[in-house]
Amino acid sequence: MENISLTHLLDVAICAADAAGKHALDNKERRRDSTETFHHDVKLVLDVECQTIAEQVIASEFPDHGILGEEDERPNGATGYEWIIDPIDGTMNYTHGFPYWCCSVAVRHHGKILAGCVFAPEFNDYYTAHSDDVAKLNGAPIRVSLTRHLKDSMVFSGLSKHMETANEPHFDMFRMLALNTQKVHINGSAALDLCHVAAGISDGYLESGIYLWDYAAAGLIARQAGASLAIFQNKAILHGATVLCANEHLIDGLRAIHQKCS
Repeated sequence: MENISLTHLLDVAICAADAAGKHALDNKERRRDSTETFHHDVKLVLDVECQTIAEQVIASEFPDHGILGEEDERPNGATGYEWIIDPIDGTMNYTHGFPYWCCSVAVRHHGKILAGCVFAPEFNDYYTAHSDDVAKLNGAPIRVSLTRHLKDSMVFSGLSKHMETANEPHFDMFRMLALNTQKVHINGSAALDLCHVAAGISDGYLESGIYLWDYAAAGLIARQAGASLAIFQNKAILHGATVLCANEHLIDGLRAIHQKCS
């Protein structure tokens, strides 16, 4: 199969994220319609609807490509292309009416992430990148911060829905971040957190217990904005990982905290 241009892949990722994100935005009055609820998580009817919408956009251009999403999986090894979708990242925020949520769409070929878009509908922000160009916010290039010392940094983190599982490091990691940075925040959307590192709004990000669809697009965007990214796969959870992201001055400090808490 002939290789597809990166700009074409990115355009489709943007269109898919846009369509899914706007559907969620236009249906906020249904934001509490759930299919399942858990102690620290919820599955919404709109999660499935938004995933379906994103898939339809992708299938209209690439009907033979595979899909890996939080709400659906349709492998297709024939082409080597696979689209990774998080229809609503920050579902709990969305459910409560807190505007910090997004739709994330990435595409990879034989395991390499090539292009991605993270669309934050409440802010009308489109974070985009492909592997041969700089990361952009609404078409303008973005770059990571220049903060040199962890003690002067603001870092984003999170507490996994698996936080009560024995031997999970979430609380220890959060405490270490709080003690060694100027400020640590929990915002509730891994994809947006990583994009804010890319844009220099935050200096770093460290979280365990997230999934491939949380960071596939945003991780590429952060890398193309100059960030260092470290991903530690969680062998006990399918597609699960711990993700570290920061500029080159801070990444070793975050890595040291992760090692102490692992």
